[in-house]
Amino acid sequence: MNTDNICYTGVGSIKSGNHTKKQFLKIMNKNSKKECSIYNKSLKCKSCKKFIKMNIKNKIKMIQIKNKPYNTTNKTERKLLKNINKCNNCKKNNTKRCYLKKYMLFSGAKLGMC
Repeated sequence: MNTDNICYTGVGSIKSGNHTKKQFLKIMNKNSKKECSIYNKSLKCKSCKKFIKMNIKNKIKMIQIKNKPYNTTNKTERKLLKNINKCNNCKKNNTKRCYLKKYMLFSGAKLGMC
């Protein structure tokens, strides 16, 4: 396996999907510089993690009830909104530039040939 190549078939990629590290970074810097930094910032934010957990729990409850409508309580809804706002503030503050590994995590690219 050649670790100098990256398999990426997303936005802006070439048809074969095989890119050098330099080509891959050029594509990522052009197409998803801001989105990558926001995504990676949200992975570390406590409020974002809480929001995702709460959202998953609510969806599981909806699935378990099946045909009956599920309404969240006011308390739960307030907690969700509070965590959404904190998460948004967390993502806006101190966004750092992405590098190769972060771009690969963000885009789903893999080392090696396609």
